[in-house]
Amino acid sequence: MIRWLDFNDCFLAAEWGHPSDNLGAILAVADHLARQGQKLTVHDILTSMIQAHEIQGCLALLNSFNRVGLDHVVLVKVASTAVVSKLLGLNRDQTIDAISQAWADGQSLRTYRHAPNTMSRKSWAAGDACARAVNIALLVKRGETGMPSVLTAKTWGFYDVLFKGKPFEFQRPYGSYIMENVLFKISFPAEFHAQTAVEIAHTFHNKLKSLGKTSDDIKSVKIRTQEAAMRIINKKGPLANFADREWVYSREIPPLSLTYFAHIVMISTTWSRIL
Repeated sequence: MIRWLDFNDCFLAAEWGHPSDNLGAILAVADHLARQGQKLTVHDILTSMIQAHEIQGCLALLNSFNRVGLDHVVLVKVASTAVVSKLLGLNRDQTIDAISQAWADGQSLRTYRHAPNTMSRKSWAAGDACARAVNIALLVKRGETGMPSVLTAKTWGFYDVLFKGKPFEFQRPYGSYIMENVLFKISFPAEFHAQTAVEIAHTFHNKLKSLGKTSDDIKSVKIRTQEAAMRIINKKGPLANFADREWVYSREIPPLSLTYFAHIVMISTTWSRIL
């Protein structure tokens, strides 16, 4: 639902992700608080969004979690934990405790986004991260404590266990940069690294049509693209299941096969005819 409303925003850097995923936690907690009689305004919601975008995006600028096999929803969990803690009235020390719990929480592997394990978990992974964030914040509000060196502890900390001993790097202070520079998949509801491939396929389809030809007249297709697309969405061989090839009707699970959606658009630009 969140991704449908915002047409799936993106922020691409060393790590990528969809910062508005955090709305899953923000809206749920805001609704709960409002039902309890707490007065919240749209300003409160927008402020929480900006803060969540900044936390997730600034961590993503220079730190690649996918390179160590972790899914980007770890950043949704951390960002949502922080902003939800504020909404729930946690003080600074409690918020730090909650964030430490988010880093210690078992992190999602990216394997469900890649062959041979591509599956529908990628459609609810961010929602699960939001749920975990809310649960963590509530636990701390009820008295759970945190871990001061959850990132830096030798042998057992996040850096040593999951980040190859490398500390996080930061490019800029928190402000509103991420919210002001998110990207939107306005043209095509496909994985962002494939936008140009789909665009050229769409253009090529129309060119063929103007010449009185169809995709049946194509002998071969070569696609040159960026390294990230090759690593993330360059599926080879048969597509294992629906999660390998979703299109418009499953916008919350963007298609993850570069060759599939490039070729399918060359066949027809009327989506309903090819599903």
